[in-house]
Amino acid sequence: SLYSCLMQVLGAVLCIAVYVALSAHVYGFFTVIAKIIKKRLGVIFGLIWIAIGLSLLYNIVFNHFWAMMVKPGSPADLLEDERLRKDLKNREYRKPAQVRLDDGISNTGAREGTIEQYMEDDRYEGLQKDVKRLMRYRTKTVNNLRGFWNRMCTECNDLKPARTHHCSICETCVFQMNHHCLFTNNCVGLENQRFFLLFIFYSLVGAGYYAVSIVSIWNHYLYKEHKDVMNCLLMLDCALIFFLVFYNLWSWFLACVGMTNVEFVGRNTGYKTNNYDFTFIRARDNLFKVFGTKSYFQLLSPSLRSNAFTGIEWSFQMKDLGFNEFGELASELADEESLGVNLEMKNMQI
Repeated sequence: SLYSCLMQVLGAVLCIAVYVALSAHVYGFFTVIAKIIKKRLGVIFGLIWIAIGLSLLYNIVFNHFWAMMVKPGSPADLLEDERLRKDLKNREYRKPAQVRLDDGISNTGAREGTIEQYMEDDRYEGLQKDVKRLMRYRTKTVNNLRGFWNRMCTECNDLKPARTHHCSICETCVFQMNHHCLFTNNCVGLENQRFFLLFIFYSLVGAGYYAVSIVSIWNHYLYKEHKDVMNCLLMLDCALIFFLVFYNLWSWFLACVGMTNVEFVGRNTGYKTNNYDFTFIRARDNLFKVFGTKSYFQLLSPSLRSNAFTGIEWSFQMKDLGFNEFGELASELADEESLGVNLEMKNMQI
């Protein structure tokens, strides 16, 4: 559509603008800041300060690049992955996660009586049982879902699993769609949300770092020689800090409580109601769902680790717990139907 094309073009322009701004910061850093900071702090501390700046730059570029390049995840992408896996490995499903379930036995299908039956992958130790119960559905496929799931997307005319929303810009359904970000020209969803969160986090830290660096040297003659460029960068960083503080708080809050922007708005406005709770109790477990690790150090480190979930696990769990495709309990529907029948019988008697 015309709207989609215009937004894609705008997104491409804003992505270029991100790297233009980064290039301007790099120019100002090595032209002015790096030359002065070693004299102000001494060689050793000056080099440490410069190394911190380069580390922040790397994290910003790394996470922004992969937030752009990694698809957010969709039923169509998952189906394609399953087809490729079948061609290469002669199976459609992902390997089961080695986690101990309620009975203390691992769900990897290890032979009974062996030690492997009770082993658990270090990656999943310490997670709540709710997370581990959900992970047992990781071996399910889209074809398994077609057997009972009747919810369809009216735009894609294809299967629409739980926690899936259609993006009018990307023109596809996205697993756990948070929003469409124009600065990455991509949807933020299941597979790339961690890159987006780290991008805005390190952008905030980087803007603060750069602003402090400028303030610490702005009475130096070298700064005054480049004051037009450096003052523009300082004003830009101050504006970014003001905006990104609130945006980081909001985005990380949603990640910690296990919700997306779409789900939060839908639940609190009544636009979309779902009685099934997709969230976990602990923030650590909800962050594991996004980052695929429970380690806070690894969470903040650049990584291309695969996500622990495929995106369709919630649909299978909803079905097993007695919910239909719209998050309604089957027992409640049955009660409503029986109530309707009773009312009709009473009206007939009257």
